[in-house]
Amino acid sequence: MELQDLEPSRPIYIERVGFRGVRRRVAIDTPLGVQHLDLTIDLYVDVYERRRGVHLSRNIEALEEALAEGTPRSLEHLLKRVARNLLKRHTYASKAGASASTVYYVEVDFSGIRGVEPVEAKVGVEVGKGLELWSVEAGVTGFTVCPSAQKTIAEIAGLGEGRLAPSHVQRVKLRGKVTTRKVMVRIEDVASALFNSLSAPSFTLLKRKDEALLVMEAFKRPMFAEDVAREAAYRLASIEYVPPDSVIEVEVLSLESIHPHDLQVYLRTTAGEARKAGFPGED
Repeated sequence: MELQDLEPSRPIYIERVGFRGVRRRVAIDTPLGVQHLDLTIDLYVDVYERRRGVHLSRNIEALEEALAEGTPRSLEHLLKRVARNLLKRHTYASKAGASASTVYYVEVDFSGIRGVEPVEAKVGVEVGKGLELWSVEAGVTGFTVCPSAQKTIAEIAGLGEGRLAPSHVQRVKLRGKVTTRKVMVRIEDVASALFNSLSAPSFTLLKRKDEALLVMEAFKRPMFAEDVAREAAYRLASIEYVPPDSVIEVEVLSLESIHPHDLQVYLRTTAGEARKAGFPGED
């Protein structure tokens, strides 16, 4: 009997044991054709309280076996293979999971300004007895215009109705995650919901006219970080095929321009609850 198979000195259940940061280049057979993605993969199983440890080499074997099964049609299906193989190799585990992070490129259209922008994407699958959860997470960059300063400056300057007052602007990192029971949520749909939840998204390339248009449009949409979080939750929940019991998580990190510290907002809700925040008659 190997050391991992013995009882531990302190019998306490462990939620996750595995490898973090395994790197692989993987081909995915998407509706747009085969795409090659550089993935950073996490692999884990749980350990019950009467077992000292796991045989970690089996995690890599489970991954290699999944990759050898052929080109998957999505990251979710690849990760489901991996999780299934983890349970097969770790017969003592009650659940297993795998997640993969990558940079994904998404088409963005904001008030006629278009670009193909990088999105930090993470997809995960967790399986177990009576359990199969799929998650997709995206991180985007944009900015917000402070409504408080804008209102105060407008009052001080005596600006009339409809005239845009100056304000301070902060760069924002916005993350959104949707967890479902075996429903694949497209990264593009998550990213689109997030980009449209900001005063404006960031663009890699902006010519002068587009730059001016972007700023003017953003100043028409002043938002607190709290506004961004709620808007993102509502838009993620409004993806039409997302089931009501799906879990929505949103995090806003506002890199403050007039303070030496940053602002964080986090919320967690269900799609069903977030949809109730829509206006009457709103689709």
